[in-house]
Amino acid sequence: MQLSHVETINKHEEFGRQAREMASKSLPRHLLGKICLEPIDHKALAAFRSVDVSQDRLVSWNWNFASRYKIFYPKAFELSVWHGSTLCSLTLGRPTYKGTAVRLDFIERFNKHILFANDMFPISLLAYEAYARLIGATQIRVMDPLNEKLVKYYSSHGGFEYCRAKQGVPHYLVKNL
Repeated sequence: MQLSHVETINKHEEFGRQAREMASKSLPRHLLGKICLEPIDHKALAAFRSVDVSQDRLVSWNWNFASRYKIFYPKAFELSVWHGSTLCSLTLGRPTYKGTAVRLDFIERFNKHILFANDMFPISLLAYEAYARLIGATQIRVMDPLNEKLVKYYSSHGGFEYCRAKQGVPHYLVKNL
């Protein structure tokens, strides 16, 4: 791996750390001290492997690809949300090629019966907005929402507009910062 690639990864890992810290400090009062925001590391991947795969999952992503994602996208931002020792959600995304937007490419909440389950997307959004601001992006994009129900759910979190698929780009929701 070239030195410039490693430097880019390190620089954006620091932006990621700062974004998670900023988001942690900005959590709603009912979540302060109860939710922890971390990267997707070996601990998160081990917790994912122990998730009950029999639960109703809308997607069947094997999150083990997350460790390779940074090699292909060195500016990627990753987020694992924890309540104590319970993994609540994972989110993975990256800036667009021009850097004007940050994409949420993969997001999954585990176990809809966990405490604070309805807060997982707003928490992820808070962290991704912080990351976007740190790198100078002016938009957040939720890429390729799975179904109309998710489009409505994500849209209910303020300011998102729907963009249809075109020329090889999947449909997405976009929010200006």
